[in-house]
Amino acid sequence: MKKTHYILFFLLSAAVLSWVLPWLYSLCFSERDREPFVSYSPITDSFIVTDFEGTGKSKEADIFEVDPVTQAPGQHFTMDQRDSLLPEIFVGQLSAKGMLPDSIKGVEITMRDIRMNSWIFTSWPRDLNRSIPTVYPLMESMPARFKFEDPEVVLTMNDDVEIIDIEQNALDDVKTSRFARMFADKGFSFPSKEASGNVTTRKAYDNGYLIIDNDNKVYHLKMQAGRPSMARITLSDTIEPRHVFVMENADRLHYGLLSDQNGNLYTINHDETYSVDKLSGVNFNPATDRLTIMRNLFSWCVKVKSGDSSKWIALSPDDFSILAVYDFTNPTAMSREVEKWIFPFTTTFTKADDKYVYPRIENWSWQAMLLNVILAVIVIFAARGCTPRGTALKAVATLICGLFAFIPIMLMKRINK
Repeated sequence: MKKTHYILFFLLSAAVLSWVLPWLYSLCFSERDREPFVSYSPITDSFIVTDFEGTGKSKEADIFEVDPVTQAPGQHFTMDQRDSLLPEIFVGQLSAKGMLPDSIKGVEITMRDIRMNSWIFTSWPRDLNRSIPTVYPLMESMPARFKFEDPEVVLTMNDDVEIIDIEQNALDDVKTSRFARMFADKGFSFPSKEASGNVTTRKAYDNGYLIIDNDNKVYHLKMQAGRPSMARITLSDTIEPRHVFVMENADRLHYGLLSDQNGNLYTINHDETYSVDKLSGVNFNPATDRLTIMRNLFSWCVKVKSGDSSKWIALSPDDFSILAVYDFTNPTAMSREVEKWIFPFTTTFTKADDKYVYPRIENWSWQAMLLNVILAVIVIFAARGCTPRGTALKAVATLICGLFAFIPIMLMKRINK
């Protein structure tokens, strides 16, 4: 029985230490990623990079222009000069100083134009790496009093379409019949793979849902005056949709975005034919990469962050051709390099890229084997008096688990004394 207690103590201690020790290390020696702020200037037709160095009051900014061809740093600027080169971003600052230009490239500039044509779209892996709901709140896109209200029904698209009254928690037979006929007429294949909507009353208009059915066909669905409005979005045979993202921006130019099996990204345009345009140069895996799009009058600035690397692509708002590209790799912090020589692996329960909670063993490191060998030798010398089999098991456990095994083994030795 005593032997069983020691084994349980060892296993539990090693598991807890593999979680706590790396966490304490990162807490004591944390180093924030230093990623620059990058945006495309319609004045210089190039990226303007604001690279912050230092922290707190000592933080300084190195602001420079990037050559569109070579990506080499060019002319350096002050903060005030940077604001003037990015008038659509720092419009408030320039307007307060009376420095907002009347026109750019022959296009008249007003505060209203900037607001109507500026928006930001973001996508995080954790938004997709989660339990997918099978019940979707359905908003009324044409409210009688021209003010959005909380959804009164929900939509399910499993084996068939059903509209359920939320208050009564019962099937709405009338609406279900209407939607079922519409889904059948449009050739929808059940069950749905994904549906993207923005269920909130704090918006100017409602674009409903973008839906991918079981045959990878894409649909646009809204409820207007209690009746379904549904359209199938025609795609090229080379496009196999993987994810859809509904958008409700002030310019009303797009229903949303679509990513395919090859990592390409497309806009679904707000026109009668639901035309689709490819964003040139953008390669994006929604399950692992973070996406940020900053849209303004003169460009789309698309940022794709994958691991420690980030890529900015400036696109023309007319045909989405590439204007400029800038790549940046965040240098690995010294604390991370040292950590590889200390811990053979780490245990975590959560991850920034998903919303699940469960034990994960990751960050295996062969560099830690040197420390593991040294600790195993110490264990062998400290285990004198134990049976050869017991000594061998302790040494092997230390070789594999390093500090996570060494600490409970030495504690048990002291307890035995």
